Amino acid sequence: MKSSETKLRKFLTRSAAAVAMVAALSGVVIFGGALGVSVMLIFITFAIFRELVAVGYSEANGKKKLPWYRSLQWAWFFTSLCAAYISDFFKAPMFLNDYFGDIIPSYLSIVSLHKFSHYKYLILLLMYAFCLMGTVLSLRNGHISVQLHILSFTVLALSIFVIPLKMAIFNVFTGIFWFVFPLLLVAVNDTFAYLFGMSLGRRLIKGTFLRISPNKTWEGFLGGGAATLLAGWYLPLWLGSMSWLTCSYLDLKKFGPENCQPMELFWGCSSSGGAVEVQYHGLFLAFMASTIAPFGGFFASAIKRAYGYKDFASFIPGHGGFMDRLDCQILMALCTWVHLKTFVVGQSPVDQVMNSLYSMDANERDAVLENLLSMKSWKS
Repeated sequence: MKSSETKLRKFLTRSAAAVAMVAALSGVVIFGGALGVSVMLIFITFAIFRELVAVGYSEANGKKKLPWYRSLQWAWFFTSLCAAYISDFFKAPMFLNDYFGDIIPSYLSIVSLHKFSHYKYLILLLMYAFCLMGTVLSLRNGHISVQLHILSFTVLALSIFVIPLKMAIFNVFTGIFWFVFPLLLVAVNDTFAYLFGMSLGRRLIKGTFLRISPNKTWEGFLGGGAATLLAGWYLPLWLGSMSWLTCSYLDLKKFGPENCQPMELFWGCSSSGGAVEVQYHGLFLAFMASTIAPFGGFFASAIKRAYGYKDFASFIPGHGGFMDRLDCQILMALCTWVHLKTFVVGQSPVDQVMNSLYSMDANERDAVLENLLSMKSWKS
């Protein structure tokens, strides 16, 4: 009797927390838009690293014998964060100067700081050098193997989530659809993998699916994949009919949600005609969500098993921490970014120049225009 009551209590707790998370996320997406989602992703980046730092703290530094344990990990984190956010490769301009230009002094404005971008990689090199020197100076005889183990875990953790979450901001900049849709695909896959695993697990296929996670079954993996493919085909028709989701941040800023023009691949989502191009993109992303993204969760499970943790944190009742909820989503953000760059918004030289122009102030744009006009006169 107590066992059934405990299970019911856990189910209700998880359900209530899930509803709260969905409501909070919906509020950020609807009222915060692309900028609000981006701020949320930056917050999540900090929260996930905090959880991962805490994983091995008691084991590796329980007696406080290792100097600068947390400081060095956070230093490496900020270095990797800067590397991801200053890189032109993942750039997603949000016109933050328009929001903060009246608050901060002009000489500290984002446009002014843009003038110093020529030195950004030098600054990044110095940050990396200080982190490396600090790590070497912190090494102590008798603890070197443990310290190198900590460094390896830190670098591995940073490679898993810092850049993918920055990629997620690029996805949001391309259109909130490319954030919401992959997120829903992973949620569908998780839900139906659980349902198929509970109802049919090891009844049709007896073999072990994953040794590090014995509760995972082939029925759950395949059933979740089938449901995700269906969602990948039909969900884009519903989400694609909302212009505020499908228009890019640039178009929403210029024309507003009522007048912006979605990408051509979304055309026809609101009609009852044949297949729409975005549905084929949806199938491809659904395939990634059901085959590649789950391994983010499997890998996170392996980390928890290695350190003897049930959850990375207890921030979310019944669910654990941010890493517990987003392990698959992080890998899916990377898959979505690659898909966008390869098949949807591969930037031409003209697009790259235009993105640079958007980051300039009015005087700089006038100077570029004068140079372009002079080049045109030379051609004449």
